[in-house]
Amino acid sequence: MGVDISDTFARSMKLSHALIAFLLITLIGGCKQDFDITADYKEVPVVYGLLNQQDNTHYIRIQKGYLIDGNALVAAGVPDSVYYPDVLSVKFVPYTASGTQSGTVINLVRIDGNTVSLPKETGAFANTPNWLYSFTGTLDPNKNYKLTVTNTSNNFSFSNKKIDGINGVTLVKDFQILVPTKAAKMNLQNTSPAKVVWNAAENAGVYDLTVRFHYKEYSQADNSLLKDTFVDILLFKSLAYDYNGGGSVTPFEITADNILSFLANHITASSDVYREFNVQKGMQFKFAAGGTELAKFMNSQQAQGGLASNEALPPYTNIDGGVGLLSSRYFKQVDSVLLSNNGLDSLACSDISRALRFKNHSGVICQ
Repeated sequence: MGVDISDTFARSMKLSHALIAFLLITLIGGCKQDFDITADYKEVPVVYGLLNQQDNTHYIRIQKGYLIDGNALVAAGVPDSVYYPDVLSVKFVPYTASGTQSGTVINLVRIDGNTVSLPKETGAFANTPNWLYSFTGTLDPNKNYKLTVTNTSNNFSFSNKKIDGINGVTLVKDFQILVPTKAAKMNLQNTSPAKVVWNAAENAGVYDLTVRFHYKEYSQADNSLLKDTFVDILLFKSLAYDYNGGGSVTPFEITADNILSFLANHITASSDVYREFNVQKGMQFKFAAGGTELAKFMNSQQAQGGLASNEALPPYTNIDGGVGLLSSRYFKQVDSVLLSNNGLDSLACSDISRALRFKNHSGVICQ
């Protein structure tokens, strides 16, 4: 299971159900076989959230782990098995980088995500209601935010852990994309590939990059415009890179094969249409930077991948008194990146993509 830091919040909330399932299965499956089923009940909250200083409304998910004498999959479909009743006091407490509490404590409210266009996908877990905890307001990128939760019915409390002595989650900060720039013209070549270069984002540890490739499709019979559309090309996912005081990230190379092979595999070839690269919209380079806690979680997942079931490691968590992940992310993009004449010719005439019938820089379809 991977974590997609590039996706919208709605998609990331859907993803969190897979994360929660992973955590619960690991917790239960990794337990010793001689556990005492008559022991006192232990509350195990499960937390998921990615804060973004660019957002005005923020959401986190808090559910509860369960261990029952019966079918766990059946229980997963019962809201009372996976959600707390309305008994949680959920707050974010702001801290300075030096560890001093500073600023107004933020109170989160319990909402049904289904009522704010954040539906929960269907599956094993109950999807109605879809309880989330939310607040509206801006986050200060120069502060850290500590989650503190108290179950008012029994005074049980949990929060996110200190990481490397830091109290609260650090926010991924703004960063600069050096190459490409807006309106830059790129070649599509394997021998001299284009490069992507950016300055590392403070508090980030992992990156995704998607290129949105805009094009138009026309009817061969009467030249009418059939659609103005795009495809999203994932250039890399979960690329780990520590901040280490800043500086530019080692350039990532974009070869012709990176782009053309993806287009050939995701656009249907047909002699009934021809296509043009959309020079008005061009390509959008869409970066997503994920926080250091997210990077640690993903590294933990990769470490699990090569282990047998009886060697499974405890899941990574930065929740004290529970399990889960609370981290941050930041989005950045460059718009209107164009193809050079050579790039248009490669798109139209390469053996890889010729069947898609794109026009070259002269407006000709290569045969």
